[in-house]
Amino acid sequence: MMRYLLTLLLAIYIPFASSNTETDIQKSMTDFYSFYLHEYDKTPSGDIIKMDKMHQWVSKKLLARMAAIYEMPEQELLEADYFIYAQDYDPAWIPRMKVSPAYRDGDSMKLDVWLGIQDNKLKHLQVWTHKEDGEWKIWRVIDAGNHIEQKLY
Repeated sequence: MMRYLLTLLLAIYIPFASSNTETDIQKSMTDFYSFYLHEYDKTPSGDIIKMDKMHQWVSKKLLARMAAIYEMPEQELLEADYFIYAQDYDPAWIPRMKVSPAYRDGDSMKLDVWLGIQDNKLKHLQVWTHKEDGEWKIWRVIDAGNHIEQKLY
């Protein structure tokens, strides 16, 4: 009798105790883009990537490559900001942001991000994350709507 009760309790508890990777990454990337878009309005991209908080969401390798690019005199390698594929952004568009649950893509987890832009349109980005230091971190972003990629990885 006790064994059945214990089995029943575990069957009820385990689904709630285990985390859901897909939605955990979705929440993390929603937090990242909320933070980034608010900072982007008031801080140059080259300074944002130097913030300690960025290490919470972005791979060390990608941050190092971006820092090296921003240190170049008259750098023109990045035609637009890497994380939003835009040169400017209005904070009023942030509430229209949408982030999908992540889904497996090889060794990475990929998700779709839609950012509100002018004329009530959405910009479609795809974001790849991989596990680093126990967390899922961004290593690649593309502008899926315009089929553009700045290859920094």
